Amino acid sequence: MSERKTLWTKNFTIITLGTVISAIGGTAMNLALGLVVFDNTGSSWLTGLFSAVSMLPALLLPVLMAPYLDNHSRKKAIVCLDCAMGLLYLVFGAYVHFAGFSYISYLFFGLLSGSIGAVYSTAYSALYPDLIPDGFMQKGYSVSSLIYPTVTVVVSPLAAILYAKLDIKFLFFGEGVLLLVASLFESWIRVEEKQAEKAAKFDGRAYVGQIVEGIRFLKKEGAVRSLYAYMAVTNATGNATTLLTMAYFQSTPGLTTAMYSLLVSADTLGRVVGGLAHYVLKIPKEKRFGVAQLVYKIYNVMDGVLLFLPYWGMLANRFVCGLLGVNSATLRETAVQSYLPVEMRARVNSLLNVALYAGVMLLQMVAGALGELLPYRLVVVLLACVSMSAVYLLIVRNRKTIQPLMAIEKG
Repeated sequence: MSERKTLWTKNFTIITLGTVISAIGGTAMNLALGLVVFDNTGSSWLTGLFSAVSMLPALLLPVLMAPYLDNHSRKKAIVCLDCAMGLLYLVFGAYVHFAGFSYISYLFFGLLSGSIGAVYSTAYSALYPDLIPDGFMQKGYSVSSLIYPTVTVVVSPLAAILYAKLDIKFLFFGEGVLLLVASLFESWIRVEEKQAEKAAKFDGRAYVGQIVEGIRFLKKEGAVRSLYAYMAVTNATGNATTLLTMAYFQSTPGLTTAMYSLLVSADTLGRVVGGLAHYVLKIPKEKRFGVAQLVYKIYNVMDGVLLFLPYWGMLANRFVCGLLGVNSATLRETAVQSYLPVEMRARVNSLLNVALYAGVMLLQMVAGALGELLPYRLVVVLLACVSMSAVYLLIVRNRKTIQPLMAIEKG
């Protein structure tokens, strides 16, 4: 009797559990860090600058480290990096306990944690497809897309309560412990990784050549370039919108931190529902491009009108955006990760991530500065217009090359 194929192999189960544990603390800290910086500075510009500095390492480190990750074990890398990040949170929690809030110290923390996180993200994205059994790529990425939304629905309201009731140092300590537990789970993964041929010793010229090879690959792949150029724009405008939404809730009478956390939960609840639907239902390959580009358009309209709605309308708006957004993300990752050569995956993903982080970092600062000069709602409308323009310039206009790519799936 042949063995029944399943997505839930030992490796996939372990990486999922490790990701869930890491996501619990990460979700709480992402909410709390933005709140503590804004509450102590009262400035959307300084809050945006903090977010941008945290992302700065992602502009350089992934590209520099990708050849190394393509030549060495990505599993060992994510285990060591999760452990290092856990220790960093514990140490910084102790520092905050004795020193209190200091904007400069938070900037340094953001820079260091961003450096570890940037390399971790590159290693994780390169390893993850190898842990998904053939024929289950869409389902595997559906599960991946469910983790953070599901955790956020539960953790965000709890994090807002803990932030209001407890000192933030306890969140640092909790995240440190969770990351150490996640690294323990990830150490149990057993996988034969396909790597590029290792050099006998470090060769700087060959190392640069591997980076150039990744750039050349992207240069000839117009569909991948166009798709991720749009993702760079929409991620940037989306993160900037989140920054301004948080500032709007923290500075508008009648709106509270708890209400903002529920807004985040509404978005992520939509992602949970959308991810579950994607896990059960398989969108036909020929319809994937049409679904994705329609979602992009609706999402941008919903972003633009968000802060003009009554609170119940905001909740509905975020739920719908979460529901739609997770579907387009799953379709994109299923196609692109199936298409990329395994031995170059870290290099190419790192270049794509650089574009994403560059856009997010730039617009975090621009949106924060505009928020000091213009009403938050007007800036959000301008961001939505920028993202909608990118839909037509990068996606609709390049339909002939992107549509075949969206129909690809491994296995």
